[in-house]
Parts: sequence; C-alpha cells; structure tokens
Amino acid sequence: MGNAEEQNLYESVKRQICRNIYKEIYPDGSLIPSERKLSEEFGVSRVTIRKALKLLEEEHIIERVQGSGTRVALEYGARQGKMEIITLVAPAQNTFFSKFIDAFQTAAEEKDILILYKQKPQNMSLEKCLYQIYDKNLRNVVLWLEDMELSMDALRKLRGLGMNIVLFDTTFRSNFADAVCLDNGDAIRELLAYFRNEQCQKIGYVGWDEKQVRSVSVREAEVKKEIAEEQCMTIPWEYHKNPDAVPTEIIESCLWKLRFCDAVLYSVAELAIPFEKRAKELELHHKAAAIDDLPGAEELGILTIEQDFHKMAEQVIDCLSRQNRKGSKWKAKTFMVSGNINRRMFDASNRN
Repeated sequence: MGNAEEQNLYESVKRQICRNIYKEIYPDGSLIPSERKLSEEFGVSRVTIRKALKLLEEEHIIERVQGSGTRVALEYGARQGKMEIITLVAPAQNTFFSKFIDAFQTAAEEKDILILYKQKPQNMSLEKCLYQIYDKNLRNVVLWLEDMELSMDALRKLRGLGMNIVLFDTTFRSNFADAVCLDNGDAIRELLAYFRNEQCQKIGYVGWDEKQVRSVSVREAEVKKEIAEEQCMTIPWEYHKNPDAVPTEIIESCLWKLRFCDAVLYSVAELAIPFEKRAKELELHHKAAAIDDLPGAEELGILTIEQDFHKMAEQVIDCLSRQNRKGSKWKAKTFMVSGNINRRMFDASNRN
C-alpha cells in the first residue's frame, strides 16, 4: 500500500470516528471501542486504527486513559490554525444578503482569504449541513441563522470537534461561538432621539410579534422604555418573509390606533414601507423611521438606520482570526456594531 493510500485510509477512519462522536454513538466522556473492535468494525488493520487515534488525540478530541482505554474528551476552546478559507452559511433570499456578501468578500480579499458560500438545502437539517462542512475539513464557519434553528448541543459538538464559528446578525449567546450583530438598542435610541429633536410628543411603534427572535425582543424592550404599551403594535411573524402580504385590514387597524401619534417607529423597513404607503393613501401625517434601509423608504419620507456591513464583515473576520490565534485561551464574545443614520433622509427631514 502506498503512503498516499495509507493516509487516505486512516483519515477515513478518523472521519468515521468523528461522525460517530457527532451522532453521539460515542458521547463526550465515554470510552470508544478498543483498537481490536474498531479494526473489525472498519475492516482495517490495527496499525491504521492507531494512526487515526493519534490524529484525534493531537486534535484534542480523544484522550488515552492508562488502564481504561480511550475516551472522547472534547475541548471547547477555539482551534489554532490557518484561516485561508471561510465558509459562509446564509439564506440567499435575505433582503440584505447581497450587501453583506459583497462587503464580506471585499474584507476577505484584503487578507487573502477565500469565501465559500453554502445554503442549507430545504430538506436538510442545519446540524447535518454544518457537519457536511466539517467533514470536508473546513474549520472556519460564519453562520447567518435568520430563522433557522440550531441546537446548542450541535454547536457544542462542532466546537468540540474543532470548528471555529461566528454567528452573524444574531444576539444569540453561546459559549461555543462569537456573535456579530447590529447594536439594536443603540439603533432604537438614535431614532427615538431624532423624534425628540423634531419635537414629536406621541410616538407609536410597529414591530413583529415573535419574541423568540432576539433582535425583535431587544428592539421592542428598548422601545417600551419610552413608549406606552398601548402605542406598540405587533404584526404576526408569519408575514416576515413577505411583509407586502400583510393584510390591509391589519395595516389599517394599526394605523387607526396610532392616528394621534406624530411619529411612528418601525422595527424594520420591510414593515415601514407597506404601512407608510397606506398611511399616505389615508392622508395620515406623521414622521416615520425604521431600522434598515430599503429601496422606496426615502421616497416615502422614512428615516432609516443602515447596518454597516463593511464594519460587520471586518468584525466577523477579526473574530475568526482571534479564535485561530488564541486557541484554548479563547472565550466567546458578542460584538455589537452601530448602524449609520441615512444622512440624505436626515438632511431632507431637517430642510422640511
């Protein structure tokens, strides 16, 4: 057997053992089968098994226990290594995907890093999708969850097996991944400050009703520090992928309840645009502001806060660089990046 063929063989065994660890056939802390049993199970020599186990030991995935055998011993710090390739797992249908991927690729190219993009197949779990990436020996991953579900246990195992992970556009906190997101509280405070500067006395709020999405809950909590409960309207989350489909009766009901407000703050521009279109048709006059900038917002007079995707992309790359550099000394952090107020709309508002 040639050296290359032999290496492929024990690398294959190593991958199969990792797969069994991920599936918890060999749970963390448990003893794995003996060399003899592994040899029989995988149909390879014990020499090949030893070489595979040596690799796993070097990667801090298993440890030999004198007199007891070999047990799974995952370490949950970062893994030191090179950062030549970053895999981005993200929903391409997201409104802001093209802006982020453009900024991300620009930031990566400045550091001679290749970006690979992966969209989760509709019929596949996110856990399986991420393991496929790991199985291809891709160890630096940026995950844009949006409304995809990921269990903390899967995140823990991926980290323990050696994957460096950054969660993008989420305030989801974990000991196993850094997170980079918009500073939602700061964005709400800045828009409220704009309304106060414009002498607005009564402010209404329109947002989503899904409190499990942390950006939604953080924005609403910040708003309710200054806006009364009865002036806060929530829209069913089922429409978040297509806000234009929000029924007219829901829009009109909310606008009617807020008809005495001289300003309305929207949690996202996707909601602001259909609501403000209808407000204009109903000849309701109030100032409007929203987080995120979309085509059509400026024409409707909606002041917006734009996410700074270039700063966010740079922060994501810096997080992965820190993980690769610090290794076991790494500790997970959440990095919040301030947005930028749309100056053109701001200046137009001041002129008016």
